Amino acid sequence: MAEEDVEKNQNETPEEQAVEFASLNLQPGAKLQLFTHRGRTPVQHISSLIGVESNEDLLLRLPRVQGTVMTCYDGEKVTLRVFSGTMICNFDVSVIQTFYHPLNCLCVSYPRKLQVKKIRRELRIRVDMAAKLKRQASQDLAVRLANLSATGCQLRVDQDVGEVDDQFSLCFDLPLPGDEAPSNIAVNAKIRNIIDDNADAGSGYLVGLEFLEVDTTAQLMIRHYVYEGLLDRRQAIA
Repeated sequence: MAEEDVEKNQNETPEEQAVEFASLNLQPGAKLQLFTHRGRTPVQHISSLIGVESNEDLLLRLPRVQGTVMTCYDGEKVTLRVFSGTMICNFDVSVIQTFYHPLNCLCVSYPRKLQVKKIRRELRIRVDMAAKLKRQASQDLAVRLANLSATGCQLRVDQDVGEVDDQFSLCFDLPLPGDEAPSNIAVNAKIRNIIDDNADAGSGYLVGLEFLEVDTTAQLMIRHYVYEGLLDRRQAIA
């Protein structure tokens, strides 16, 4: 992972509290992360909520691993993580039963209590990541991401890329945990601000972007990357 830090004065310390699962008001189709605990470190997968039987169980879409439906075992503990705006929720459940072809779904226990961390603003971390701007009637332009959140980013560029409210497509590879290949993220974005940057020798610009259209899976992956970056930084400070 590229060197990163929490943007000063941009983020608030998470406030943790216990809540009832029903208060999350998750709807069918909601994306979530599923972590298995079969080795020394948890392995993350992307799943989605199919339905909830109140006080009984949850029905989830069975994740795929390299294109193949994942195998789960009755009684196996898994951890679920849900992002909802600026709320981060983690809870452990156990596998009740796995339904393979043609349903490909997973029935897990209903979580009684869970810990939720509420963050007042969207998390943003500093990064140094290669990206590419795709502009109509112009060649693609190589840029660097200077910071990243689930709703936008800041670019570091050495030439004029446009004006406030201009729109274009932004593409970058998001590192994934372990040995998995990076995931290609493509979003439509709008310029929100442009700042002359004369620091560290040479002229250039810092361009703030707002993401306009983000696939729900891509947004989940970005939030996870940002959140893990925040945790890594805290561990370094401690």
